[in-house]
Amino acid sequence: MELKLKHMVHGGACLARLDNGRFALVTGGIPGETVRADLKMKAGVMQGPVTEVLEADADRTEGSGHPGLDLAHVAYARQLQLKQAITDDALGRAVPRGSTVPAAAETTASPREWEYRNTVQPAVSGAGLGYRLPGSHRVRVLGEDPTAFPAIREAWTTVVTAGLPKGVREVVFRGNDAGEVLLALIASASARNYLDWAHGLTGSGITGVSHAEHDSRGRFRRGSERIAGRRRLRPQYGKFELSLNAGSFAQPNPAAAGLLYLRLQELAGSGGVAHDLYAGSGGISFHLAERYREVAAFEIDRTSVQRGRSDAERLGLGNVHFTGGDVKHGSFGAGADLITVDPPRAGMGAPVRAAISGSDAARLIYVSCNPATWARDVADFLKRGWQLSSVEPYDFYPHTHHVEVLSVLER
Repeated sequence: MELKLKHMVHGGACLARLDNGRFALVTGGIPGETVRADLKMKAGVMQGPVTEVLEADADRTEGSGHPGLDLAHVAYARQLQLKQAITDDALGRAVPRGSTVPAAAETTASPREWEYRNTVQPAVSGAGLGYRLPGSHRVRVLGEDPTAFPAIREAWTTVVTAGLPKGVREVVFRGNDAGEVLLALIASASARNYLDWAHGLTGSGITGVSHAEHDSRGRFRRGSERIAGRRRLRPQYGKFELSLNAGSFAQPNPAAAGLLYLRLQELAGSGGVAHDLYAGSGGISFHLAERYREVAAFEIDRTSVQRGRSDAERLGLGNVHFTGGDVKHGSFGAGADLITVDPPRAGMGAPVRAAISGSDAARLIYVSCNPATWARDVADFLKRGWQLSSVEPYDFYPHTHHVEVLSVLER
């Protein structure tokens, strides 16, 4: 089917109008191109990939064999423009028609276009390491990951050369700018089966190896255990080094995240009490510490709370206090001048939004990795009497459709 591609929507697909007047979602294209696509009905919408480019955009590039890089066929400067347009579209959905709103700032580029990730999680196949094709369990084997830190790319080669033992389903690499790399084995066999292999790797440039039992619910649902070398590294995020193990959640592009944290610190102003929700191990909380007399960090993951407390003590940040528990129960907000949130992709639930609006805070800084759920949440806050004063998109994941949004709301 020959199609003229229109604007890109969140998720990296371009809209195209069909002969029957309905729209299709086409991946692998650039707005304005004429293409042929293989479309199938899915979730009530015709969608599918470009199979042939009939009229190419000037910004089309060769692309990458990495199946997760869904915008690698687009020149980087154009990627930033597309992410800007996606943010603008989300802003338009969040704000009622006729309302005066601030224009979104230009997308802040990642400091590194390639080799920006300090964490990658490839799958294991009989031919090596790679990534699953979208919507499939098939693994495309890669010789290296062009988005990974240089030290991780070296470690990738080391692991493949050493030969992965039986039972390893996935591996996780986490590195830092000092060239250190942690490796976690996600395996169906017990840790004792990998002791000799792991100790051999620590003598070949790998800083530490851990083991996590394979669980279909998630990589580290049953925790992990160190089997050789060190357990943690300290990558730099903005002004602070955070203590992380291979399975810790943290933004995988520390240079880009650091820019956002420093800008958030500027936007936060100063005051008495700040409450940081979905705090992780403290990347935002620590940047608030020099501006606020007291910072309360709320996080559901127990290991993140433990690392955050340890790092706060190490960094001498006695005014940052971590509280474990689910923020949906609303045990926050009393006495707060500022609330910051960085929720998962699903955004905030209605109880959390209600608790924020019922709190003492006069300002809310909302960091989002999903413009769609950000728009939904912001629309709700506007109905509750908040005003949107600032919207700034950031590119944490070059060559993918993902975009991070930093926004400020005020009473």
